[in-house]
Amino acid sequence: MKKYFQDLFNIRENADFEKTKSTICDGISLRGYNLWILVCSTVLASIGLDTNSTAVIIGAMLISPLMSPILGVGLSLAIHDKKVLLHSLRNLLLAVVISLGASVLYFFLSPLGEPTSELQARTFPTLLDVLIALFGGIAGIVSISRHQQTIAIPGVAIATALMPPLCTAGFGIATANWDYFFGAFYLFFINAIFISLATYLIARYLHFPEKEFINAKVAKQYRRWFIILSIAALTPSIYFLYTVYKEQVIKKEIQQLVLSPIAKQGNEILKWEVIKKDTSYLVKVYHSGRQLSDSLKKSIDSALSMHEMRTYHLVSLRVNLTKEEVSALSAETTKQIFQEMHLEEIRQRDTVNGNTVDTALYAHILTEVKIAFPFVDTLSNGLIMLTNSQHSVDTIPVVVYKTFKSINKTQQNQLYKFMCTRLGRDTVLLIKK
Repeated sequence: MKKYFQDLFNIRENADFEKTKSTICDGISLRGYNLWILVCSTVLASIGLDTNSTAVIIGAMLISPLMSPILGVGLSLAIHDKKVLLHSLRNLLLAVVISLGASVLYFFLSPLGEPTSELQARTFPTLLDVLIALFGGIAGIVSISRHQQTIAIPGVAIATALMPPLCTAGFGIATANWDYFFGAFYLFFINAIFISLATYLIARYLHFPEKEFINAKVAKQYRRWFIILSIAALTPSIYFLYTVYKEQVIKKEIQQLVLSPIAKQGNEILKWEVIKKDTSYLVKVYHSGRQLSDSLKKSIDSALSMHEMRTYHLVSLRVNLTKEEVSALSAETTKQIFQEMHLEEIRQRDTVNGNTVDTALYAHILTEVKIAFPFVDTLSNGLIMLTNSQHSVDTIPVVVYKTFKSINKTQQNQLYKFMCTRLGRDTVLLIKK
């Protein structure tokens, strides 16, 4: 039985070292056609991320030449070939710089520039991404090492997804969104590390011949540094995976305790989100159908409290549209509807609480502005004093804002109305920096 399984999983048979090395080394150099393909794949991936097109992103991953330098690093460490190692590292660094440069240029010139779900998906690497890179790397080097051709490499290119994280990092630089940059670049980094590690392990397992003699002490140091680097890359992803797990648990609780009772009343959930406000979390639910009764709201808040979610509170907003009607609207129209509802919610809250909006903290206003108007980057305020014809002094709030992309007249008017309502004034001097 043991011999049966050994034969079944045997990958040493038909392994071709010379073919493996030549295939990897031929693709390492970034010059001529390889450089053109790299730039084209970068622009394609950037367009796919910018337009939220999965098909375009997959196409960019299939033609990307980033895999060979990464495989070259792992192989050269396994066979102790310093020349291939330096060649691989040099070309990998060049590929990263060129890819970042091309993606930054694209997103800087792009008329869109909004963070899409495809961009957001590349900013939060977890332990699962490490496993994808590791097993994808194993599949890649095993496929390349076969004497006969296989069709596994395109699948490996799609699974390990090297180009989209780099382009997302470029988006972070172009828009000065450093959370996007660091999250996406870390995802690319762990992909590169664990693809190289997989290549190193399989090459050692296949007993590929070493090019240069190396003593046991130096070989041990190589392995030690590889392990240290792998652990350093792995540790943050474990924390991120735990964070994702916690978010999924909370999402499941909200589905059960908040959304299900609302749906049972005959209402249709159009959209929902969780927004942090000071030390509490607002579960904002946009729904069609009847207005929720006070008893149902209290019941939901009570259920959240009983399930150790005391800081979570329901905020229900009724939309006089069905989900089909909302889907039929353009993205810009839908966004405007939700922005107007958020503005009305603030107005009603200030009226009920009797707040004098002049004393509102601008830190809170900036938070609310970023929710309703994601294109706003910074916000500052002041007062200007004017003397009218009757020699009386009038004060007008001055709001200076900065955006990370150009905005149209409609968006400016919406922001102006928002600030007038939030500050309780008929007139606000709104200045774009």
